[in-house]
Parts: sequence; C-alpha cells; structure tokens
Amino acid sequence: MAGTKDPLVSICCITYNHENYIRDAIEGFLMQKTDFPFEIIIHDDASTDATADIIREYERKYPDIIKPIYQTENQYSKGEKVTLFTFKAARGKYIALCEGDDYWIDPLKLQKQITEMEKHPECYISFHPAIRRRVDGSRKDGMLGLHSDKITIFSTEEVILGGGGFMHTGSIVLNRSAVPRIMSFFDIARETHVGDYYIQILGAENGGALYLSDVMSVYRAGVPGSWSERMGNDPDYWISWFRSQLICYGKMDTFTNKKYSKLFDVLTKQMYSTLIRSISVDIDVKKSIIGEDMNNIDIKDRILWNVIFKHPFIVKTLRSVRQIALQALDRRNRRHLVDRDAMEENRGPDAPEN
Repeated sequence: MAGTKDPLVSICCITYNHENYIRDAIEGFLMQKTDFPFEIIIHDDASTDATADIIREYERKYPDIIKPIYQTENQYSKGEKVTLFTFKAARGKYIALCEGDDYWIDPLKLQKQITEMEKHPECYISFHPAIRRRVDGSRKDGMLGLHSDKITIFSTEEVILGGGGFMHTGSIVLNRSAVPRIMSFFDIARETHVGDYYIQILGAENGGALYLSDVMSVYRAGVPGSWSERMGNDPDYWISWFRSQLICYGKMDTFTNKKYSKLFDVLTKQMYSTLIRSISVDIDVKKSIIGEDMNNIDIKDRILWNVIFKHPFIVKTLRSVRQIALQALDRRNRRHLVDRDAMEENRGPDAPEN
C-alpha cells in the first residue's frame, strides 16, 4: 500500500447505503501493491445506514490515504452525477473507478493497469473482465467484459456498440485528460440515470480502450436499491431509463459531431426491439412509446408486436412461464450450493484436492 504524496492514481468510489459491502471495497483498495502513491476518495451520498460510520472508521486508520466526501443531503435524488464530485477532488494523473457495493480481488490490479497505460499514452481508458456475482447466491457466478485472452485495444466504435456492459465500472481506470470532456458532456446531458456508458465512450474517444485480460474485480448484482435491481423489478424506472437513454444517445451523437450516427441508430433500434419483446413493461406504456415513432421498429418486431406482445393474455401467460422457469432454476441452484457445501464439509480441511 502506497501513501498519497502527489498521488499518481486517485481511486474514486461512490457509495450509498452499502453498509454490508463497503468494507470489501475499501479493503480491495488498501491491499493494492504499487510502486506509486495513490489516494482513495469515497463519496457517501447521505447514507441512512452505517455506511458513513464505516468510512469514518477507515478514515481514522488511514488519514493520509482515505479522503472522504460526506453529503448531508442525497445528491443523486437532485439529479447530480455523484461520480463527478470525486473527479473534482481527484489529484492523480489516473482515476480508478469502483462503486461501494463492488470490490477488487487482485492486489496488483492498479499496478498492472497503470504499467500498460504508461506504455499506451494514447489510450485514456483501460479495463478488464470482472466476475458477476448475485448477492443472494441464487445463481452461479458469471463473467462481464471478457473479450479476449490478451492485451487488446478496442476501438471507440466497438465500445459504443458494446453498450454500457462492455466494461465493468469497477474495472475502469481513466487518464484524467479525458475528464474535462466527460464533465462537459454531463453538463448538457443531465437526463442520464447512469453515466458509466458515456464515460466509456469518451474515455475511448482519443485512442481506443486498452483491455487487460486478467479478471481483477467483482460486480455484485441484485444489491437492494442498485441500478440493476431497480431495472429488473421496477417497470416505471425501466421506462424512465429508456426515454432518458434515447435523449442521451442524441446528445452524445451531437457531442461527437455526428461521427457515430449510424451506430447510435443501431442502438436505438435495439432498444425499441428490447421494449417490444419485454414481458415486464405494461402494454399501455409500450403503446404510448411505440406510437411516438414507428420508424425505429423493424418489420420483424412489428410482426412480433401485432401477433404476440400487444395481447394481454399472451403476455400474462409468458410471465407465468418465466416465473415457473426462474423458480425451477432457483431451486436447482440452491440444491447445487447445498450439495457443494456438504461435499466440502465431508471432505474435511485436510483432505487432498481433486
């Protein structure tokens, strides 16, 4: 762990009501082994649980490294992009991102990424694959952002078409040279619910996105109150996100001087296709959106809409089938976890590995 005199890297962490997770995030920062100094900037957005108390505990232990920002009023609810608070406070040449419910698992993560970024100064952003882990343990771990088995530079076009999931936010390191342009975009695109995607695009704009193949972080899915949890369980939030995303696609298209217009057209059509085929979104809400612009819906999706997805009885049946399938999957996964734990217990601590 390095001190913070003239830090080369600023670790920027945003958190809200993460009392069950924030220790893992902070410990992942503190375990970093580097030949350069770094600082840790943690923005607590007026948590109502013990998150701020836990941050203060670490702040007392590591006052030269941990630099918290404690809000007394929730800024996200006011439409503020809370990540930008940490960007403004950051002193490092590089900015590493990780939200308070995610965490790093490789003590050499920062060292590896900074070493490669110093070799590729034209790349203002780097990233790596991450483990996707559900907090309730109901499903097996998955992978995010696994694109290659070697160091690769991906183009801005590939990042755009990859959508917001192309990079896990907790894997991103930015050259602060990209920050002024990122902040300028968010000044005109205040509708964004989540800004990670646009950070990825603008980070890759100069010389592409530098990819390392090492798996070095964990993304927790299904955290109560998180974006992923709300997207899965709150149709109204999904629709609000949908509409704001279309607006921001247009603003990003203009911001990048229409260089990627065809790509944003593709993404827009993909979003409408997802809307048409969703069985979670209310049919009347779909009709109100679809009625605004049929030009964004291709022939295949128009047929699916008219034959299947605009009929309440069919959609209700599909929801029931999905629920049964999810329950069966949940039971199977839980049996797997129980069987695995039983095997570990029976094998004992001194048993040889297979």
